[in-house]
Amino acid sequence: MIAVVGAGAMGAALAMVHDRAGVATALLGTRFDDAAIEACRDGRPHPALGVSLPSAIDCRPHDSWAAVLRNAERIVIAVSSDGLADVVAEVAPQASRQAAWVVATKGWDSATLRTPSEIVSEVTKRVAVLAGPALAPELVAGAPTAMVCASRDADLARDVAMTLVRAGIDAEITDDVVGAEIASAYKNVTAIAVGMCEGLSERLAENVFVHRYANARAAVFAQGLKDMSALAGKQGGRAETIFGLAGAGDLFVTSLGGRNGTFGRLLGAGQTPGQAKETIGSTVEGVANTFAALALGERLHVELKAARAVAAVLAEEAKPDEAITAMIRSAGEETI
Repeated sequence: MIAVVGAGAMGAALAMVHDRAGVATALLGTRFDDAAIEACRDGRPHPALGVSLPSAIDCRPHDSWAAVLRNAERIVIAVSSDGLADVVAEVAPQASRQAAWVVATKGWDSATLRTPSEIVSEVTKRVAVLAGPALAPELVAGAPTAMVCASRDADLARDVAMTLVRAGIDAEITDDVVGAEIASAYKNVTAIAVGMCEGLSERLAENVFVHRYANARAAVFAQGLKDMSALAGKQGGRAETIFGLAGAGDLFVTSLGGRNGTFGRLLGAGQTPGQAKETIGSTVEGVANTFAALALGERLHVELKAARAVAAVLAEEAKPDEAITAMIRSAGEETI
């Protein structure tokens, strides 16, 4: 039995992935997921995905986790980074001590700057991390996808990867948990900045010379990877992870179609941060990740230019075009 905790878009998608792999699967909703769980139990489409879950998936509300968790061989956590610590504290007393934990959460805990695996490692040493480019709707549709499974437990990494493979997903394994988690978190920040460039291109479409803002997008993308690599390197992460699926790959897909990229596009198109959040209507992890990254960067003495640019816009201290221009100029001045 696999228990997926968190019935948002990614949690529901991962439940469907495990069901596709032929594994008995339960989807456990948090106290924030009542509407999604009710819809799924009634056979109606999941509110965030627009499709109904297979009837074989056991969908359970927050008050009926215990029986599933006692028998779950693997627990997959798919909740927001700031809600992770509370969810882990709830799950742990109900779970089997032999259960392996897989974390699909991406980002830092804002209060402590801990990564998801660091939080989960306080209750178990059998921890794996899912990373890489995987938008929930495409997982549901069975579109070609490649992901990364990171764990210091090689057997666990292989087991999780094999489940993905049985569901038709290509899977890489690595022991670079630090690199995978830094990449997973910081790509959200960079995707907002890349998205701002796209929004600016829409606003400046009448100027044929900047109608795509493509040069700026490329510079921001590259700067995000530099930031990511510097931050990971300070903590023992490897460059190959940053420039692979977990970093460059995930950043690319998030910039193209994820909530963070969309949020950035709305900012670039002229919405305020508050308006953009309201338009998105769900958690934009990159917002909290931006300020957590800056705090971590200060602790480790790493300058994070993409995060600095995004923070200036979020704090309404600079307009998107000003923040992007300042970031690119700052990066160029360092090389002269």
